Amino acid sequence: MEQPRAQKRVISIVLSGFLLIGVIAIFLFLNRYLGRYFRNPEELRVLVKNWGLWAPLGIVVLQLIQIVFAPLPGNLMAFAGGYVLGFWPTIVWLVIGVLIGATVAFFIARVSGRQLLKMFVPEDTLARFDSLVVRKGVFYIFLLILVPNPLGDWVYYLAGLTKMPLFLFLSLVFIARLPSNILECWVGASAVRFGYREWAILGAIALIFTAVYLTNQKRIEKLLQRVAEKGSNKSAAGD
Repeated sequence: MEQPRAQKRVISIVLSGFLLIGVIAIFLFLNRYLGRYFRNPEELRVLVKNWGLWAPLGIVVLQLIQIVFAPLPGNLMAFAGGYVLGFWPTIVWLVIGVLIGATVAFFIARVSGRQLLKMFVPEDTLARFDSLVVRKGVFYIFLLILVPNPLGDWVYYLAGLTKMPLFLFLSLVFIARLPSNILECWVGASAVRFGYREWAILGAIALIFTAVYLTNQKRIEKLLQRVAEKGSNKSAAGD
């Protein structure tokens, strides 16, 4: 049993390495054609701000797309938004985009039911999380939104399958996503002053966190379950 796990960890680390190489390659490609703007971030910000309403609208739409049509972590979007437009008011547009995307995913699941999720989420994963949500309730949904997990942004769809009111769901999304959005947007806004050393440090940190997450998904899932279990027990005791 340990050997397959060790192999998965090695594969995850190798894939993370290839991902980093890919990011570097993309950066070098962009640097060749758009290097003038990235060497002068303020010039890039002026360029984007000249787009007027299209700039914030673009952030909202991209947040919507990455949640609804291609459920992926929005970390890069928050970082890029902060880098290009600065912290304020980018963080506001990011949060609006997340709330709109979460609302759309929530209602799509409520209308279409489990059939949609079965098309994209492995059946065993969906069944496992589905039963946990039923047993552990709202607090578990909150933890799934707050902490990176194998379900990712599909948790917004899963929440739509519950009887949870939309207002409560959006409150959980706002509280859970705001801290990470603030941090990522702030780092992006600060990155305009980065040199090669700072970019290398940031890349190394991102790679380490990615590798740790990929090699510990099961542990993270079990930890979330234990925390949700304690929360459920305290709630039951309070009643």
